[in-house]
Amino acid sequence: MPHFRAPPGGEQYVGQMMDEKLDRKLQPIVDRLDKLEESSEEVRSGVNALLEWAEECGNVIKFPLPKVK
Repeated sequence: MPHFRAPPGGEQYVGQMMDEKLDRKLQPIVDRLDKLEESSEEVRSGVNALLEWAEECGNVIKFPLPKVK
């Protein structure tokens, strides 16, 4: 089996091509992770608001709701 030898300076070109190809393949994953992070921030905000509301309700109706830690 013949061994491929890149021309002088070719290793850098091949490495750059491989980096670009890998970046293109990973971009959909990065995009999905960004959306997931944004969604988790929205959920966290909603949960915190509900916890605050539950704590206020517990104080108003004199029925102690368990505190979430």
